[in-house]
Amino acid sequence: MGISIAYSGKLRDPALVPELVGDLAAKAESAGWLSKAMKELVAEKRVTCSGLEGITLYPHRECEPLHFHFDEEGTFINHYYHALLSNTEMADMMRQALAESAALTRNLARSSQSTPSGGGPRIAVPALPEAPGVEFFKQGSRYNWTKTQFAGPKVHVAVCAILRYVKERYAPDLEVKDDSGYFASGDYEKLEAELAYVERLASITTDAIQAAATSSKGPMTLDAFVKRINEELAEAKNKLH
Repeated sequence: MGISIAYSGKLRDPALVPELVGDLAAKAESAGWLSKAMKELVAEKRVTCSGLEGITLYPHRECEPLHFHFDEEGTFINHYYHALLSNTEMADMMRQALAESAALTRNLARSSQSTPSGGGPRIAVPALPEAPGVEFFKQGSRYNWTKTQFAGPKVHVAVCAILRYVKERYAPDLEVKDDSGYFASGDYEKLEAELAYVERLASITTDAIQAAATSSKGPMTLDAFVKRINEELAEAKNKLH
């Protein structure tokens, strides 16, 4: 849960990678951000696949890293999913975990969809897909994202500024999806409101989970636990306004 920014695309010329790396490293230093080039990321085993170049920026301790990693064609790459394309053992483990999760939650998802929400916030377990194939990992390797929710609006704005700079100077076709809408609108007040709303929602949900857990005098099924949480959320919905 939280406001995130997703981005995908391709450099207008893959030969621009060294320039981009140096450029963003300088901007990170100027902003007081930590940055790590690909050689350092590989040495620290933060990136475990080969064939990528680029840099990672660390805007804030409460903000997820901002990755600018590229393949030989200059495509923005998610290194984690990219690694799964060549690491069959890890990919098989993920497929098995997702398959087991799907089996566990399938009936619960149908049950939660049939329960009235009462017009307030509620949680639900999604109907997960079957175990993904190679195409799932290929698609995932083309998308990066960073969660800014806990770092505050100023950091969110700074991340958007970096992405806009990269789009204008290096990757005109870069697609950016900002959950808050700020990247497209530049509306700072709306950004603050969106972050505050999600923070309140997260707080209310945490309280509802704790209340549901302490309300039971014995073991509960997952289905019953989710139902109890939603009952708590229904009672607390006015706190969102």
